[in-house]
This record gives sequence, C-alpha cells and structure tokens, in this order.
Amino acid sequence: MGIELFERAVQGGGQLLRAEVGYAGDGALAAVLLTFDLGRIAVLPEPATGSLSIEYVDVPERVPDGLSDASEEEPWWRLLGQPIARVWPAGPADEGSVSLQFRADDQNPRIVTLAPRASGVSVRLESPPA
Repeated sequence: MGIELFERAVQGGGQLLRAEVGYAGDGALAAVLLTFDLGRIAVLPEPATGSLSIEYVDVPERVPDGLSDASEEEPWWRLLGQPIARVWPAGPADEGSVSLQFRADDQNPRIVTLAPRASGVSVRLESPPA
C-alpha cells in the first residue's frame, strides 16, 4: 500500500482529525500518524531504500511507538478538521514522497509534502499554486 490510502481518503471526503509524530534519538522526525474520520495512516521511513512507507493502521498494535500529539505544531494546527481534497506523488515514484492538499482549490488550499529525509520523514507546508 502507499499513496492509494490517501487517494481513498480523498474519495471518501476524509477530514483530518488528529496528527501525531514520533522522533528518533537524533531529533529527526521518525513517524507521522494521521487520523482521518475514515481511518488512520502511518508514514514511516524505509531506511533500506531511502523512501517512505505509507501504511493503513487498523489495530492498536500497528501504531508506531513513541508518538505525541502534534495538533499544535506547524503545519498540523492549520489542517485539523479540514478535508483532504487531492493527493499526488511529490517526487520519483520509487521515493514515496507525497503531497496532500487539504481544502478544495477555491477554498484557500493548504498543501503538505511528506518526503524521505536521511532516516526520517520531512514535513513541509507548501505554498498553493497561484
């Protein structure tokens, strides 16, 4: 599984309810768990391949360890309660980077890109296209 999970959330009109993050010992972001009204999606690094793994979290045992609430962190506080409107690969297909657009094009969209970074995950709030 991968970007298809986010595509399903788009098709279902999923709203972001919660964002949680986990950090590695070196302070790098090691995991992102996004809870939509339709389910939970974990974004984790794949150090062996230098890409991201995007997984459906259907049972508590699959929740990554060491997560903390990120609802007041940038960019998540801007996105909670917002519907995911679009998703697309943000780089080469084998990299696993993904861009998520929250809100429709005519409703001041917010775009977040999740990308692999060293042994972690990079999260960037992008400027919407003009």
